Amino acid sequence: MKLKVIILVLILNSACTIAQENSAKYYLDKYYDFVKQNEHEDALDILTQGINKMPDSVSLYIARGGLLDFFQFYNEAINDFSVGIEKTDGKELKSVLFANRGGTKFKNRDFNGAYSDLIIAVKLDSTNINAYNNLAAVCDDVGKPNDVFKYLEKITSIDSSYSPAYVNLGFNYQRLGNHEKAISYFDEAIKLSPENALGYSNRSFSKMKLNDLEGALKDINHSIELMSVNSYAYKIRALIKLELGNKQNACKDLNIALEFGYTKQYGNEVNDLISKHCGNGQ
Repeated sequence: MKLKVIILVLILNSACTIAQENSAKYYLDKYYDFVKQNEHEDALDILTQGINKMPDSVSLYIARGGLLDFFQFYNEAINDFSVGIEKTDGKELKSVLFANRGGTKFKNRDFNGAYSDLIIAVKLDSTNINAYNNLAAVCDDVGKPNDVFKYLEKITSIDSSYSPAYVNLGFNYQRLGNHEKAISYFDEAIKLSPENALGYSNRSFSKMKLNDLEGALKDINHSIELMSVNSYAYKIRALIKLELGNKQNACKDLNIALEFGYTKQYGNEVNDLISKHCGNGQ
């Protein structure tokens, strides 16, 4: 009798495991666990296993596309989002996928492609704040600078607690040279989301421009602690170190920025800074 019970339990456990492994949630849960442990290769592997088993699971394509985007495998991420778009008819989910693909195209410097995707995203879902945020970021690059604040204000009217909108508002005032106002928006973003690495890195740049080099260095170091792969942050820290006269360490940061893909995402500024400041093998 005991043997039969044990066998029955084993059969039930086996059936339960098979059922779990045929569920997208099973793979997503494992993916999140790996990400929390910074085991990103394992995270990618588990999502790929899930997609191989469930090739029509849109949520798995969204997750893998996001992970690939984070590590700057932009073409591969775009492909995952594109497959997801083909596999869903739901407007809101399709809007998410177009917004994600548009954001990745923007990082890949396909500005027109990004803008087209993002316009589709907000047409599919007029409350998609991620799409509006990405639209605001790409407007300058497609010759529509007057639309930037329109999209950012649209976000705050939908959700006043969405911290990335305040980061972008600050960034745009920063570009206009109004660093005091920019800092007020970065302060708000950080208040809403204390772990917002971009809030700290952008605030750092404005503090540097206002000659608060100590505050700028503190902010940028904290930003890098929160997001160690942000190439833009290393460029900002290099600029601060140049202001402080620490050329050798500035050049180290510029080279780290290159290693993390600055040129691919933002252009040649870091190369120009290295040419100007980092001769003689620095």
